[in-house]
This record gives sequence, structure tokens and C-alpha cells, in this order.
Amino acid sequence: MSESPLSQTSDDRLAELLFAGEEVEEEIPVGGARIVVTSHRVLAFTPEGDERLFDHADRPNVVDARVRTAGRGQYLSWAVRSMVYGGVLVGFGTLLHNSGVLATVGGSNVPGGRAIGGVDRAIRVASDLFGVLTDVFLFLGVALLVLAAAFAVRYYASQSEELVIERLGRDAICIPADAERAETAARQIRGIVGTSSNRRND
Repeated sequence: MSESPLSQTSDDRLAELLFAGEEVEEEIPVGGARIVVTSHRVLAFTPEGDERLFDHADRPNVVDARVRTAGRGQYLSWAVRSMVYGGVLVGFGTLLHNSGVLATVGGSNVPGGRAIGGVDRAIRVASDLFGVLTDVFLFLGVALLVLAAAFAVRYYASQSEELVIERLGRDAICIPADAERAETAARQIRGIVGTSSNRRND
């Protein structure tokens, strides 16, 4: 049976990456990726990954292998930012509208009822500008809140299962996979490396 392009590429790359005396103990396919457990390390080949195509961890530093549900972090980050900015703008616009500043400015009159040097006109222009500014704050705030809701929906829609290999001192190695295959791979890694955790985080 012929090897897949992934296996051929991984095998060629693997031969270059192995240390002297390092031996392959187990190869575990996970979706479009492949995990290789050697006598020294855990290697991850992820040709379809968004960030790194290859990652690794020394076996003593591997503390857990588990499955979790995760979405695209960018959507969540944008949702939080949009919600914060939108909330601030709506809050400020509402405060400005309810504070009576517009009524105070608009109702200001020149002493004696006479306009001196265009002061009365300037007051009216200022009142109109405050009104427009309040409307702009409220409009932008509501728009950002709607955008935050849209990003939140996209985040939940992007959620999927992934295999997580936790290691000391560095970010975890995360590989998207269906739940059953990821759970099987996690058990295999724990059994070979010697970690005792069998947790699963949703």
C-alpha cells in the first residue's frame, strides 16, 4: 500500500529531525496531522495548521494530553473588544443625553435677551453640535454591540474538538480533530509518555 503525501513528507522531515540515538516508538494519525512519539520527544506534524507546520516537546515536559472544545480566538477577541467599546459609547451617549447638558446649553440666553457679538448664535450651534455628537455616540455604540453579537455567533459556530498536548514552559500543542479520534490519540500519548490525566474539557 502506498504512503499518503503526508506520510512521505513527514518521513522525509522526520529523518532530518531525529537526534542521534533517538528512536520512533509510535506514530499516531490525527485528522490531517500526525503525532510521532520517540524515545526523547513528542513531535507534531501539522501541514494544515494555521500557525506552525511542525512542533515538538521533550517527553519529560509533556504533562497531559486531552481533548477540548475551542473556537477561533480572533472571533472571541473581536467580540469582547466590540462589546466593551460599544458599551462605553452607548453609556457615554446616554449619560450625555440624560445629564441635561443639551437642555442647559440650548436654553442659555444672553443677559437682557439681546444677542451680543453673535454669542446667542454660537450657543445654539454648540447645542446642535452636542446633539449630533450624542446621536453619533449612540449610533456607533449600538453598531458595535451588534457587531459584538455577530462575532460571538461566529465564535460559537467555529467551535470544534481539538487534541491538546500540554507541555511545561511553553504553549500547548493544539491539533483540530474529530472528538473520537482526538480522544483515542490522547489516550495513546498518555499511555506512552506516562501522564496519568484522563480529563476532558468541553
